Amino acid sequence: MIKQNFMFASAVFLLATSLRAQQSTAIVDTAKVWALNEVVVTGTFTPRTLKNTPVLTKVISEKDIAASGATGLVEALENFIPGVSFTPNQAMGDNVQIQGLDNKYILILIDGERLVGERTEKVNLSRLNTADVKQVEIINGASSALYGSSAIGSVVNIITRDVNKPLQGDVRVRQSNYLNVIDASAGFMIKNLSSKTAFSRKDMNSYEVKGSSYVANPYEDYSISQTFKYKGERLSAEAKGNYYNQENWLLEKSQTRVDENYTLGAKLQYALSDANTLTLSGNSDNYDGSQVYKLRNDSTVRANASQYSSFRLTDAWNATGNFQLVGGTELNLENVFSYNQFDSQDKKYASNWNLFAQGDLKAENGLEALLGARYINHSQFGGYVSPNLSLMYRMERFRFRGNISNGFKTPTLKELYMEFPHYIGENLPFWVVGNDKLAPEESWYKAISAEYVDSDLNASITIYDNSIRNKINTLTVFNEAENRTEMKYENVEEARISGLDAALQYSFLKYFQIRGGYAFANAVDKSTNRQLSGNSKHTATGNVQFRQQHLPFLPATKQWSYNLLLSFRFMSPRTVYTENNGEVTEMSTGSYYISSFVYTQRFPIYKDLQGDAQLGINNLLDNVNKDFAAYNPGRTWFVSLGMKF
Repeated sequence: MIKQNFMFASAVFLLATSLRAQQSTAIVDTAKVWALNEVVVTGTFTPRTLKNTPVLTKVISEKDIAASGATGLVEALENFIPGVSFTPNQAMGDNVQIQGLDNKYILILIDGERLVGERTEKVNLSRLNTADVKQVEIINGASSALYGSSAIGSVVNIITRDVNKPLQGDVRVRQSNYLNVIDASAGFMIKNLSSKTAFSRKDMNSYEVKGSSYVANPYEDYSISQTFKYKGERLSAEAKGNYYNQENWLLEKSQTRVDENYTLGAKLQYALSDANTLTLSGNSDNYDGSQVYKLRNDSTVRANASQYSSFRLTDAWNATGNFQLVGGTELNLENVFSYNQFDSQDKKYASNWNLFAQGDLKAENGLEALLGARYINHSQFGGYVSPNLSLMYRMERFRFRGNISNGFKTPTLKELYMEFPHYIGENLPFWVVGNDKLAPEESWYKAISAEYVDSDLNASITIYDNSIRNKINTLTVFNEAENRTEMKYENVEEARISGLDAALQYSFLKYFQIRGGYAFANAVDKSTNRQLSGNSKHTATGNVQFRQQHLPFLPATKQWSYNLLLSFRFMSPRTVYTENNGEVTEMSTGSYYISSFVYTQRFPIYKDLQGDAQLGINNLLDNVNKDFAAYNPGRTWFVSLGMKF
């Protein structure tokens, strides 16, 4: 049945785009192909236009994020990318799933650099400032040849904005009935030197989910970042730093959890020739968590700390007009500390060094091949080779792509060494126990896709299969020697995720644009033949946008342009499991949908000072499904006021 659905969908897609191609014999004016001339880097390590990258890449632009009123990365992903689901969990860390796989299989990068996980090894996505984002690039499937361990399910790369004017800046204030945000940035450029400072602050009120016992804890956070860049004729350099602080109120404000994150990075780039560039970079991401007991003399306990540092040397060489080679070496160092999750309070360490290379060969007939591999030597698990092969064939308005790639993920330090007594109140129901005999997880990802590119239409369909071997899960066992119940990490699962992704973007009647996507993911645990917990087989997103260059009765000028955006998101029922005395019960959550509306109005203030105002309503139909664990607060509103120069 699944195969028939794939064949039918493919046939409809090819028929529709072929008919459209026959309607016009004119050559496509590539200057009008909106969004597809954007430059992306995630799939190849080098700049490529979106429509000509051999690795199918999805992009959420700065304009998309602004038009939707999104205040966080998860909200932006959910608004525009089907197959993304988010479950908040302030105790264990928020969980994101893409194509049936959760956080630990999704590699989150900022400007190509890996982010370290927090106390539960999940990246705290609240620390990302969307106001400073130029675009978000998403690649589904295994990408270990370029990015090493953990790039099994998806790679999400957040590209930050550059300074491109002598003086520029912006500020925005957003007020809603539960989340308030202030964003600001300022930058300047003097000849070859530029500087950018960005600040963000969020304040979330507590809210309850109707019909459930879930109460979201209030929190406050802020972040500040500084970037310096120098760009000469051959030498370029940059240095950047970021600090983030979040305070979560717990236990009716009698206790708080304070998280701190600081990042330091630097990069040197030197052009040996017009065709050969060397890049040396270093980045260190640090995340600390503390408990502050307000009713216990304000004592503070440093609860956990994580650090991930990377050092990389890359050489990009355009050997000929049709052949490019990218290669290099990389060293990664990581350590974690927890005062109550390990059998001692010593830090746990791991490291790996890598050699990688990827060649890109273009033929005159429109065929392009991308072949790469990475050798990983891990301090605990030795050597491993991870290859990938991508093919693309260009034919006028069509792009056909095929990909087979290997993914590799070493067990985390907590999966290896955890020794955690899990208390609930005064009770001790179980221990979470690591396993230093774990084997690395390995995946093979296969995909084929077809894409149609036109001045006002872009449509694509992808069929994929992702098989994961030695998937790590927890088993509940009774340890007679210790006389206790344990949740122990084991290589127990063989998982297979097969599915289909379809996307459509269409501009019509000059001012209208529609954008939609559908994702089908059949995520199966082969050892039990059950769906992976939390997976929604069917997800869809869509929006209709109306853009007008000026208000009625005013001169035609972009200074008074406005934008209306109506969007929706649908997710089919999730499959979840509960375990009691070794007996597993399967439950279905029911479906979940949400819609929103955002009105954006731009207006002139003075000379180059431009303002804008936004009014938005999230969850228009006030839909809340407590069983779905999305924990939406119901219908909410927001207003924002911003200006930029």
